[in-house]
Amino acid sequence: MRNDDQTLNSAQASLAPPRLVSRVWGGERLTALGGSAAATPPIGEAWFGEIGSKNQPLVKLLDVADRLSVQVHPTDALAAELHGAGSIGKREAWVILDAAPGAHLLLGRDPAVSAEQLQHALESGSDVAPLLAKIPVTAGDVLDVPPGTLHALMPGLLVWEVQQPSDRTYRVSDWGRSSSERPLHQAEALRAVNTAAIAQRLTSLDWEAPGTRMFIANDAFTVTVVVGPWSEPMQLPHGAIATLISSPSMSGVGSGAAGHVAGLALEPLQSARVAEGSAAIEIPRGAALLFASRP
Repeated sequence: MRNDDQTLNSAQASLAPPRLVSRVWGGERLTALGGSAAATPPIGEAWFGEIGSKNQPLVKLLDVADRLSVQVHPTDALAAELHGAGSIGKREAWVILDAAPGAHLLLGRDPAVSAEQLQHALESGSDVAPLLAKIPVTAGDVLDVPPGTLHALMPGLLVWEVQQPSDRTYRVSDWGRSSSERPLHQAEALRAVNTAAIAQRLTSLDWEAPGTRMFIANDAFTVTVVVGPWSEPMQLPHGAIATLISSPSMSGVGSGAAGHVAGLALEPLQSARVAEGSAAIEIPRGAALLFASRP
């Protein structure tokens, strides 16, 4: 993405107002972002982008104060089969922005459990959570969540999520919560799940290593991080969403100095929509920019 020869600020950046979404598992950390006045606490998600967008992935911030359901997402092919032509699946990835001491998540089959055991539990309606891999996480961890991978975020996490612009989610269990607004989808989940899927921790963000690095590259999205201090021009991809994040240990999550993208100031946890072109990028020490775009 670096390009020193292009005319600076041929790219344009505009602030992406968050759409706040109420979730039963949410908390209070995202309310300071403003955004949708219609959302009532607890706030679980802040959306930067929309379902169905053809130009960019959907970026979210997730404030996980309680357990999310054990769930799975379909591939593009299965989504089209079950929901009609043009429907897409949901691949996603996470960057852990903050994690309480001892925080963990569930992702993929526990390697000590056989695929057959997991399949039997799914078919019988048994509790599958004990059969999933319990992954300890800390701030900066990057994890891939391909379609078909059973997963559940657990309490004490603040997460930056990038996903295909789809909301196809099949709940397998919901920790005893009963609500007509949160039905289970056992039949669909049985079609979607890949019982062989094992957790994929990709890497961890290194706050002591200024520079650019591509974290994720697949057929759904790419994610590049730029760690500060940084003050150089970069060539930005079309339709990117840029989010400024800050180190919990250096600046504190949601605090710290602003960064700048093509002349636009971004406070920590704010996002911008970026048009293709070259732009001046300024990031202070203790901060980083996450860029999510289509491949």
